[in-house]
Amino acid sequence: MSAAETVQQKGIDGADLAKRWLESTTWIELPFDAYHNAPICTLMRLDGKKKVYDLFGWIHGSPKTPLYIESKGYDSVGGKQAKEFWEFLANAYSITAKDLKDGEDALREFWWITRMPFSSTDWADLTTAERMKTALEEHHSEVLPDGDIDVDTLATAAARVEVFVVNRRQEDFMLTAQELALVESTLNRKGMK
Repeated sequence: MSAAETVQQKGIDGADLAKRWLESTTWIELPFDAYHNAPICTLMRLDGKKKVYDLFGWIHGSPKTPLYIESKGYDSVGGKQAKEFWEFLANAYSITAKDLKDGEDALREFWWITRMPFSSTDWADLTTAERMKTALEEHHSEVLPDGDIDVDTLATAAARVEVFVVNRRQEDFMLTAQELALVESTLNRKGMK
């Protein structure tokens, strides 16, 4: 297997783990992935550039909340994860701002799922509006064609960003597909009954 194939396989494995873990909560359904359904996992930023997310689905509720997942399969400390997270924050703001500018708030949530913690000294602040503002001003200003940051949009976008660490060991505690089907038949979160 080539280095590129190995990296892609890690991405596929990371997205699969994130999908199974989130769906085992019974609150989330992620039927689309970037490897098979790239168009539906793709969103447009303010600058007209596209961003493809690893997974797309929704959080069950009334109404369903659209959910976009960026999954990272890092299995060691270091690497580019902290740098990539700045871009994730900037993209979440830019996509939300575009929705609002176009007159339709899609109420999208953006979640970062990783196997390895990062930026541990800043962990409590990773999803704050201030952190997102820093991402826009100091790391990825290209997502803002006019350079303006709207304070209300910043607060809205930051409130819709989450970070989760899912360790491989957690697989031992996830519901199996059969168990999940039994639980769902009782809970009916998907509204199938």
